[in-house]
Amino acid sequence: MSPEQIKEMIEAEIPGAVVDLSGADCTSSITVTSAAFEGKSPIQRHRMVNDIFKAQFASGELHALSIKAQTP
Repeated sequence: MSPEQIKEMIEAEIPGAVVDLSGADCTSSITVTSAAFEGKSPIQRHRMVNDIFKAQFASGELHALSIKAQTP
């Protein structure tokens, strides 16, 4: 899964998200900044992003994703 695909999927699910990526292929590190994270705990924010990729994790298309989710 390419970094661009990861970015597009996050932006489609979390409107207004700003996504910064590093890494490639099956392992990536991302920082997602969104007002949608307001009032949510760090774990809730992480789950919001992680849940977008449930199918990719299950299929092995994506092996690891380091997530930092923050508010603007």
